[in-house]
Amino acid sequence: MPRQHFWQNLVVACVSLAWSGGFLFMSLALPAGHSRGDVGPGSLPMQVSIFGLVVSAVYLVQVLRGSDLGGSSDKIDVARVAGLLGLFVAVVLGANWVGLAICLGVGTGVATLLFPGEKPLLRAVATGFSFWLIAWGLFGKLLDLPLP
Repeated sequence: MPRQHFWQNLVVACVSLAWSGGFLFMSLALPAGHSRGDVGPGSLPMQVSIFGLVVSAVYLVQVLRGSDLGGSSDKIDVARVAGLLGLFVAVVLGANWVGLAICLGVGTGVATLLFPGEKPLLRAVATGFSFWLIAWGLFGKLLDLPLP
């Protein structure tokens, strides 16, 4: 069966294209640079979204050509997917009030608990602390970017 996962891959490709297109649209709304040579805050999001559009388009072409790029042959765990989606929305909505670094740390730690494995609490704390440290240290301190 060469096209066993066709519909799953087609949906993923279309959602990815829509997501990247929406991200590009939002990045175009960011203000331009203030001085000559200043690329402005919208430059990186615009580049990321264009890259996402290109990769999504290549993925869509591969799917339409009949390449089986894999997918789930088992029943999808709807509760886990819904939990991750709800967690993602909570992190996005809570970042302005609690802080991005803290929300990323707590969100990734809780997301780790949704997957089976040994020593789940230790993995959750280590993952959450690591993501917090990366967000706070790399973006907040090293790059000196203002985090919400």
